[in-house]
Amino acid sequence: MKLTNADVKTKETRAMKANEPIKEVEESTYSLLVRSEEKKRALFETLVYALVILSAVVAILQFADQPVLFGP
Repeated sequence: MKLTNADVKTKETRAMKANEPIKEVEESTYSLLVRSEEKKRALFETLVYALVILSAVVAILQFADQPVLFGP
């Protein structure tokens, strides 16, 4: 049996009129953060991660440039 748009709307209005409480679902903090999709936060995190990686590379290059002396 195929449902028409009128059938779907009728079912939706019946469901809305039933005044059934909306089921609350507990979500973890991680899932809430993932769903939030804040663009400014994502840009800021990308910038911070890039700076951390850049600082690590600079620190490695500083030690790589120094000569190693063996012996007395």
